[in-house]
Amino acid sequence: MSTENVELARRILGAWNDRDLEAMRALADPEVEYVNSPTALEPGTRHGYDGLTIVLQTQWEMLTDARLEIERTYDRGEEVIVLFRLSRQMPGSEGRIEAQSLMSYKFRDGKLIRVEALALGPDEVQEALQAAGLSQ
Repeated sequence: MSTENVELARRILGAWNDRDLEAMRALADPEVEYVNSPTALEPGTRHGYDGLTIVLQTQWEMLTDARLEIERTYDRGEEVIVLFRLSRQMPGSEGRIEAQSLMSYKFRDGKLIRVEALALGPDEVQEALQAAGLSQ
């Protein structure tokens, strides 16, 4: 089952890049929980499809051209931790800015049941990886 969960996490990130709300909802349990950090674009915890929709639409509105690129996945069975790089164009410039992030995706019966933002930026990412007993 865990290899399937890694693939589900990849599909979720692909749907985020495609701005495909219907695909995201199809991959999630109706009672999905989205836990975002206090400093995130959409901070706090959201529940269900409605909560997931609010988070995603806010992210997509604020990060209009952003892309997520997976750097590494950590297969922990029912949980997949994903280290990814978010990149976007700098406003008013042709240059791009990038930031590493670490997210936890938990699955049950082939559906996403919980998403949690673990870290944003290289220092937080390194600390979170060490706390989880993982390496970059």
